[in-house]
Amino acid sequence: MDMALTFSDAKKISIIEYLSSIGIEPAKIRGNNYWYHSPLRGEREPSFKVNNKLNLWYDHGSGEGGTLIDLGARLNTCSPSEFVNQLSEFRPSTFVVSLDRIKPKEPENKLNIKSVEELRNQELIDYLRGRRIDEDLAVRYCKQVAFEIANKNYLAVGFENKSGGYELRNNWFKGSSTPKDVSFIDNDSNKLYVVEGFMDFLSIEQLKSKTPAFGTDADFLILNSLSFMTRSQDLLRSHETFLFLDNDQAGSTAKKNLHSDHIPFMDCSGFYSGHKDVNEYLMAQLDSAAKRSIRI
Repeated sequence: MDMALTFSDAKKISIIEYLSSIGIEPAKIRGNNYWYHSPLRGEREPSFKVNNKLNLWYDHGSGEGGTLIDLGARLNTCSPSEFVNQLSEFRPSTFVVSLDRIKPKEPENKLNIKSVEELRNQELIDYLRGRRIDEDLAVRYCKQVAFEIANKNYLAVGFENKSGGYELRNNWFKGSSTPKDVSFIDNDSNKLYVVEGFMDFLSIEQLKSKTPAFGTDADFLILNSLSFMTRSQDLLRSHETFLFLDNDQAGSTAKKNLHSDHIPFMDCSGFYSGHKDVNEYLMAQLDSAAKRSIRI
């Protein structure tokens, strides 16, 4: 059995290779500096830098930076300890780098899709139920994806993007296969609902039957990364756009960028005010309803 990673070991894992393993690739490379569109917020020009020699990152747009642990905790919305535990589950030995290495070798830790099937694994279905997503809804839009990292096999709920890659989720893993791209659900509507991730899309579908405010079917743009907002501007301009972004700094920055680019939209974040995102709102609503039912 593999020993759990220490914080010291985790800090030696290549940030560049970790980002690549979850489908995030640099926009440009200048010497030891790898420049990305920030995975923490929306932006038009890449200002998120990873220094390959020092194995440290810095986001020029937000003024934040640090080690892989700091970044992973932010990306996965968890504590540093929880992120290190996640790494312990599937760490490939090829993640670990010598900090005086200048030219990285070709990463050997790529996430590889082994199979895509109908969603039927009970643990994955239970995971979605825990997020308050019904099985019939999940089966309609999601797949069961077997994938491999460093010769170890895993299973996750998969949601396909328009380039054939998959966003992958289970109760301990949050990542994606390449190519990473947006997902688009075309319902032949002049309305467009924009969400950050597929869990929010499923949550809106779950809420539709009980929330008349959502109205008729709309097209859906699932960004899968806020950095893809810029490439989707033509789609936003061609629809009556409704934003369901996270109630955080990254979501706020993305909306400011749209204002700067003179793209009209309706900000729907007030609908789930007090909650991080639509899925958190859905969970709170259903949990509250269940408690009222028990009291009755």
